[in-house]
Amino acid sequence: MFAPRYIYCELSRIPESLERISDLGLGVEILFEDPVDLWPQVRWERLLDLADAMSEAGVIAAVHGPFHGINLGSKDSHIRAYSLEALSGALEAARAFRSPHLVLHSGFTPQYSPKTRAQWLDGFSAGLDRLLDRASELEVRLALENTYETDLTLFEEIFERFPSPALGMCLDTGHATCFGKIEPPRWSQRFADRIVHVHCSDNDGKDDLHLGLGAGVVDFRALLEPLHRLGGEVSVTLEVSVEAAAESQLFFDQLMKSFPGDTTI
Repeated sequence: MFAPRYIYCELSRIPESLERISDLGLGVEILFEDPVDLWPQVRWERLLDLADAMSEAGVIAAVHGPFHGINLGSKDSHIRAYSLEALSGALEAARAFRSPHLVLHSGFTPQYSPKTRAQWLDGFSAGLDRLLDRASELEVRLALENTYETDLTLFEEIFERFPSPALGMCLDTGHATCFGKIEPPRWSQRFADRIVHVHCSDNDGKDDLHLGLGAGVVDFRALLEPLHRLGGEVSVTLEVSVEAAAESQLFFDQLMKSFPGDTTI
């Protein structure tokens, strides 16, 4: 439970951080913040060299797809096509890095009117359907991350349309705390059976600050307890700086020890 553990790191920063991450005993969630390495063509030489370096260092990988400007449900057909191509490239990279999943954002904007929201959801679902087909071929699970959604309804509708376990959820504890208009634990209570990965970072309840665990107001106990109670395989990424990783690991370990019957430490 709550293993393996990773720390997120932009692709360009991994080589300089690899030794320190290895010393921490963590894997790396590779953040493709700029999709230049994935679109319009996957830059295999660079990525495979990095995969070899990580393997030699004994560091496992997970992959976070690009998200700036990515919107599978956009009204603009060019943006939809670009988003699908970039995320498809990320799937190929996830396979190459032996990542069990690809984390992706929906691109949804809460300010959409009801009519626009319905149109967006149809477009998003069409793109997601194609991504799931490719993900199944590559044996990589998709993990849809909560971002700016203010409540549970969008994820409920998406999971109703896509009941397959090939589509899981990435619970972001920071986003649930600073962007939602509901009590954050409702995310894990409602979707415990779909959550396959967790992003852990702290904040002040207003902005997504990516503070070290315990440095803000995020109630990790309340957010993680429903998942711990259910059991199952859920991996974790510490979305904190490398400098804050050791203390965040210690915070997480102490939290896990406090859960009744925990034997994972």
